[in-house]
Amino acid sequence: MTAAELVKINSLSMELMSRYDIRQDDYRFVGMYDEYRHLKGEGEKYWYIIARLAEKYGISESSVKRLIRRLSREVRM
Repeated sequence: MTAAELVKINSLSMELMSRYDIRQDDYRFVGMYDEYRHLKGEGEKYWYIIARLAEKYGISESSVKRLIRRLSREVRM
């Protein structure tokens, strides 16, 4: 398979990701987002969750907040 073939197969997904400012490496943080939703559902405080995830994933708290905000947005097709 060539890179062009891969792009053709995924062109709709890639177009939507571009339109909604979803970055190509955001896939690495889907597990973190799921963990955020789980902790939020258990009633944990927002700032506690952010601090815990930042430490666990080795990124800054502001990065966690940006990722959560970006991955929480509704996508319309």
